[in-house]
Amino acid sequence: MSVISSKNLLELTEPTTPRYPKIYSDLVYATKEHQSLTLTLMTPPVLPNTKPHFPLIVWVPDLDETGTLRPDARFAQLLTLTTRGYAVALVSYRLDDQTQMVKDIHSATRFLLDHSFKYHLDPYRYLLFGQGQGADLSALSIFNQGQQSFNDEDVRRSPLRYQGAILLAPRTPDQLVTATTTAPKKLPPFLLLEAKQENVSLAELADALTSLQPKTARYCFNEATRTSDAFFTPYSLDLLFDFISASFAKK
Repeated sequence: MSVISSKNLLELTEPTTPRYPKIYSDLVYATKEHQSLTLTLMTPPVLPNTKPHFPLIVWVPDLDETGTLRPDARFAQLLTLTTRGYAVALVSYRLDDQTQMVKDIHSATRFLLDHSFKYHLDPYRYLLFGQGQGADLSALSIFNQGQQSFNDEDVRRSPLRYQGAILLAPRTPDQLVTATTTAPKKLPPFLLLEAKQENVSLAELADALTSLQPKTARYCFNEATRTSDAFFTPYSLDLLFDFISASFAKK
């Protein structure tokens, strides 16, 4: 910092390089049944004279204790992911039935991929990160990404290829175990984050996924509930980043 003083005026010469993430709020990704569906996109700062392509993490939120969808409930924690060079999209979805929810997640992902140039996104590196009900939907989205009945868009014209999924305390792991029986034989890596205080074991789900994808990993957080910040401590974030980096590595 340099300061030029002239009487009562202090002139500052500070660096003008972008330092903070850019936030795009309330982007309408689709209109279904006369309802506008929105997402919030957070991207790392874009430095001058660069053309970045940020890998994308699609956050699928949980319902709160009143049954309300709160895409921004983990806003502060997810914003930290942008410091490592990742873009994060917080997606809203309809609460009618599970198939429609999965369709909405796929529509949101396609919107982001279709606008990847505008928002500096990498259209080839993207994964799902869901909590609670959002974790259930993230898994089902990957299991059914190629099934037309779970997509409003033509899967042949706009195929989806998620590179991985992080499932934070799924609510119905038994249902997901059953769903693996009809899932594709080739799945991307999964990271399971278990909240011990929820009394919902992910052991059977981990076994079922591992049989299809040996790179499946599972961590159990002993004192945590699904809303705990234990999943976003510096050490926990290192585990997440290791998984994300490995998922996006060139095969």
